[in-house]
Amino acid sequence: MMNPFSRNLFILGQVGLALLLITDLSAQEKDQPNIIYLMLDEWGYFESGHMGHKVLLTPNIDQFAGEGMRFNNAMAGAPVCGPTRCTLLTGLHSGHTSMRVNNGFAPIRKEEPTLASMLKNQGYATGGFGKWGIGGRGTSGVPEKHGFDHFFGYYDQVHAHTFYPQYLIHNSEEVPLEGNPGTTFYDGETHAQDEIFNQSVQFIKRNKDKPFFCYLPWTPPHGLWGIDADDPSWHLFKNKTWTAGQKTEDDAKVYAAFLHMVDRQVGEILTLLKQLKIDDTTGFFLSGDN
Repeated sequence: MMNPFSRNLFILGQVGLALLLITDLSAQEKDQPNIIYLMLDEWGYFESGHMGHKVLLTPNIDQFAGEGMRFNNAMAGAPVCGPTRCTLLTGLHSGHTSMRVNNGFAPIRKEEPTLASMLKNQGYATGGFGKWGIGGRGTSGVPEKHGFDHFFGYYDQVHAHTFYPQYLIHNSEEVPLEGNPGTTFYDGETHAQDEIFNQSVQFIKRNKDKPFFCYLPWTPPHGLWGIDADDPSWHLFKNKTWTAGQKTEDDAKVYAAFLHMVDRQVGEILTLLKQLKIDDTTGFFLSGDN
């Protein structure tokens, strides 16, 4: 039998960047394959090692791409965060979706079906972890009204503009983050991406014995950038002297560290799938949002 990871598909977009890891999903192994869709916020087309970048370090994504097939003309559904998420989850052209602006709070319609609601109707466990961006709390667009058993992270985009918020949200309820005073975008003791990643992993572990849809609209590497001083990815770049035209001396370095941090987490998820023996029954998509 062929190695399941020899059938990876790698998709690049002119507007966004997407990777698709399709494993050997034969009918006799599993009728309903698991689905993981990871979408990175503002991940640039050339901002990874496999695309020839000389500074950014993305070894896991590079291996992912090297074992896959590239689709260089795949495009994001819209050029900004909220509308892209709406087109992805509804499958509609942006001219027909209920969200066409990126104001941070506008919700999708209550009756609008999504990928999650359709998969839930087929018996999938459904979880989302990251930045929702298509409906704030108390609106028709909250994820629990659109097929998600669980959603943990940010509901609106304005909330997602810091990695040290005072709280994240689980199914419309606030979850306080310890040591985050909320006085600036950059100060705090609990990094939101660490919490979101941990919840992503726990969802996969809990549902390893049944079909699941794990939607991961992670906020990195979107600014405003803030990273823990002891993060190993930051230590790779903190002494670099380049600024790449960013507003502050550290912005370019933190951006590079963010991409390496996410790459590290991608590698951990791929390793986890193998450890749980579900790597050959899981389709893993990786994309940028615009």
